[in-house]
Amino acid sequence: MPRTPVTSTDVERITHAGREETTDLVAVEEPLQIILEYGQPHARVEAPLAMTMRTPGHDRDLVTGFLFAEGVVRATRDLLSVRRCARADTPNNVVRAVLREDVLVPSRLLERTLSVTSACGVCGERTLEALSETGHQPIPPTPGQYRPDAVRVALKSLETSQVWFRHTGGTHGAALFDRTGSLLLHREDVGRHNALDKLIGASLANPVASPKDCFIVVSSRASFELVQKTVRAGVPMIVAIGAASSLAIETARRYGVTLVGFARETRFNVYAGAERIIREAGADTFFDVGAAE
Repeated sequence: MPRTPVTSTDVERITHAGREETTDLVAVEEPLQIILEYGQPHARVEAPLAMTMRTPGHDRDLVTGFLFAEGVVRATRDLLSVRRCARADTPNNVVRAVLREDVLVPSRLLERTLSVTSACGVCGERTLEALSETGHQPIPPTPGQYRPDAVRVALKSLETSQVWFRHTGGTHGAALFDRTGSLLLHREDVGRHNALDKLIGASLANPVASPKDCFIVVSSRASFELVQKTVRAGVPMIVAIGAASSLAIETARRYGVTLVGFARETRFNVYAGAERIIREAGADTFFDVGAAE
């Protein structure tokens, strides 16, 4: 039986008034193993690819997004199926992704099984140069593509849509918005990179708009992994509630992504690609450009 993303646990609550035994809602964190089947019909190979810690829910989106981010698939047509492995001892925590016979798996992924925690992406497996090696080009600039008010609207929508977070305070959110800030898709997970993989996987499976006409908002900081996933998805702007790291900024600048950090309804910092955001009357007091220079 599928697990729920939220569960109840016993706690002892201590306050100035004393202590009491009660219950609390927490986000579920469980392992998910990804098994890959690939190769020609006469020589199909099945191998464990990765083990990630995630919140159960939207596992198909997570696997699709992860394989896309790692350069295994370019579109959902490269996947024949993504389903739970009935042969596993814990089928709810094992997913088998079957690739088309003409899909080549990057050799770096087959050298060892990847271990992914809920705190970070595939640490050490990714470099800035890897995007160039896989043929990714900078996203062409479109001056004045977004209004500052679209970010304001999106931030409110993200907060409202984070149902798991409201119950537990323990999940990250990633959401896709159109140019006006209208919510298109949303996903949550204990891992910030998982939340974005789920979002991108969902958008690949059910396209709601052209990536070039959208932007992404994440409830976490903007790390290199999140910007890299944004580049691969072809989305021109990523907005983070938290800080931006130096490598995230470098990646955004090199690949033409607008990177916003410390996003609040009253202000935000633009670390890269500020030309995409319209300078409205009075907007100079709303956002800072080049805050990481």
